[in-house]
Amino acid sequence: MKPAVNAFKTALLTLVASLICTSCGDPEKEAKLKWREEEVNAKEADIIRRESEVAKQKQIIEGQRLDLLAREQSVEMLKKQLAEDLEKTKRVRREIEIKQLRGPIPQISADRVIIIDTATDEVLWEKNAEKRGAIASTTKLLTALLVVEAGDLDKIITVEKSDTQCAPVRLGIKEGEQYTRRQLLSAVLVKSSNDIAQALARDNAGSVEAFVEKMNAKCKELGLQNSRYRNPHGLPTRDEDEPFSTAKDLSVIAKACDKLPDIRTIVKLQSYTFKWPSGKVTELANTNRVLRSASYCDGMKTGYTDAAGYCLVASGERNGKRRIVVVLNDTEGGVWRDAQALLDWALKA
Repeated sequence: MKPAVNAFKTALLTLVASLICTSCGDPEKEAKLKWREEEVNAKEADIIRRESEVAKQKQIIEGQRLDLLAREQSVEMLKKQLAEDLEKTKRVRREIEIKQLRGPIPQISADRVIIIDTATDEVLWEKNAEKRGAIASTTKLLTALLVVEAGDLDKIITVEKSDTQCAPVRLGIKEGEQYTRRQLLSAVLVKSSNDIAQALARDNAGSVEAFVEKMNAKCKELGLQNSRYRNPHGLPTRDEDEPFSTAKDLSVIAKACDKLPDIRTIVKLQSYTFKWPSGKVTELANTNRVLRSASYCDGMKTGYTDAAGYCLVASGERNGKRRIVVVLNDTEGGVWRDAQALLDWALKA
């Protein structure tokens, strides 16, 4: 019984009890008291009935509230599902539009290939992208990345004898000559000279061996699990422990380079005027032929060894879209055709 009912009943009973005590032996008063007792019981029953009805109404209201909450949650789930379906429909429609704009993927002769969107990291197309193998002078992209990240590109480097002991592709720098890091970085990215790569590596880490340790540490930092570097230029070693990487890993390194203005400025150069300490100048033509045949191409790096075949990491931009293409183990004539065709295809949409 509710406290309000108890209090009400107690008050009435107290009143009745007091009246009984003063009306003993008076039939009229006793009848009146009996009537009051019946009235109290009736009111008590009415209060109990009303409280029961209120409790039932509360249960109904709570049930309706829970039902409404469930309906609201159901509506929200339907809205979310509808939004996901609409997004999926848009994505599928966009994919169809992109396929129509780009057309079929070009026929290529390269064995290892990947194309990425630099803004989203989306892989637009790939072929044996995680297959390990040699990557030749595209190795110099990682060399350049470490050199630029170290900073102070206008610092003077004095060439040491060990820097010059590298074959077969050398610019011909000599012991005791002095150049800025920027000069040597430009020469190595444009002309791919191996003696300059060694000079930059030794200057950066104290020795080529220490620089190689930094190269492999950088690979771990970038999350690359299929790459191992042995030198700063990409030439095969004299033992069986050959360097290797993949098209996919190389695309990650290329994207990291692409974010650095100093590298972006150099790799787009069709030629670079190299100034010797004697005052003589040598015009270095960029080994990347696609720079001259495709206006949308603005980098990056070539390479060749017997194991790697002909290689090219090509970057390009058109209509606000930026792409990187990695082509490895291609033919001498096919590498330029394949890289340009793939870059053009990727930039259509």
